Amino acid sequence: MSTLFKLQANAGFHRREHCPVSFRIPADSPLLQGRKAADLGMLGPDGEPVALQCEEAEGGALLLHWIIRSASPGDKPVYTVYEGNNRPIGPEEGIRLVETENRVDIVAEGSFFTSCVFDPQLAKPYIGPVAGPYGESFTRLDFETKEHPHHRSLWLAIGDVNGIDFWNEPADRHGKQMLAELSGKTDGPVLARLTSTQNWCSHGGKAQLSETRTMTFYNTPANGRLIDLDFELAANKDRIEFGATKEAGPLGIRVAESMKADNGGTIVNAYGSVGEKECWGKRAPWCDYYGEAGGHTLGIAAFDYPDNDDFPTYWHVRDYGLLAANNLYFAGGKLFRKGQSIRYRHRIYFHEGDTAAAKVADKYQDYIHPPAVALFNV
Repeated sequence: MSTLFKLQANAGFHRREHCPVSFRIPADSPLLQGRKAADLGMLGPDGEPVALQCEEAEGGALLLHWIIRSASPGDKPVYTVYEGNNRPIGPEEGIRLVETENRVDIVAEGSFFTSCVFDPQLAKPYIGPVAGPYGESFTRLDFETKEHPHHRSLWLAIGDVNGIDFWNEPADRHGKQMLAELSGKTDGPVLARLTSTQNWCSHGGKAQLSETRTMTFYNTPANGRLIDLDFELAANKDRIEFGATKEAGPLGIRVAESMKADNGGTIVNAYGSVGEKECWGKRAPWCDYYGEAGGHTLGIAAFDYPDNDDFPTYWHVRDYGLLAANNLYFAGGKLFRKGQSIRYRHRIYFHEGDTAAAKVADKYQDYIHPPAVALFNV
């Protein structure tokens, strides 16, 4: 084993637990000296093996991904990158994409995490169910439910795009998100990533806009799963208008039935407001929804990224189990011309325990202010 270089991660002002980090090596950097990414391994601050995933980026750069298991505020752990026999992960290790018809399953350490479903018989793709640490699902996915049956686990939609409803699904009138391509597939010891392209079409099949959606799934413990969503909506027509509708997210999440506030669950936002009456229609960087599932307290926190339009978002959150980020109803609609686009980023944190026990505020800082990583010079 030969040491190539060392990296120092600065935890900053925040407590870090199972926190994803990355470091970019430019294509012309001498650090690798012609070595292949597959030959790289990593050791932690105490010499322990650390799962490292190397990903080729645009322009020939190399991205190194790993997860900081634990760091206190002010800590600056040093990681050693070495050249050695970095063995390939086995089928029961890491996080993998498993493709089947109209679906991609995400499997973490040999256990089902969730699925990305692209069923052409449905109006839109969805992510779900999302497996909890004890076998139950964090989200509702019940095709027999008559109450808001279009709320399938986790989805993206808008209720008024040029007058077309992509949120609700009235018979023979709703819009359809039609899959055009699956690309950007990668998996490994640290993360799995999948990019899908959808055309948002009228019920008759006329494209209104195109959407590129990148979904990243991290190999964190089952009681603290993370999914990053990064999606861009681009106008295909000369004029696209998003109406000022509450039937929108674009991000929508439906919590498990036993977790909803109507069944004893709790809604909390970043400012400490509690319940639908205090959180619905209010702006906040994040909102958390937790309750009981299978005898355990589980929750789902949705994070808004500071670069998103109209940050911090308004929340369309309901006692019956809906958690949605929606500016369109509260801040007004939006108008786009052909070629214009809008981008949103969110992180979803599926956790055990209530808001405080799950350290949701700290996890939000992991998202917007991750540890700074730099070369460590001895």
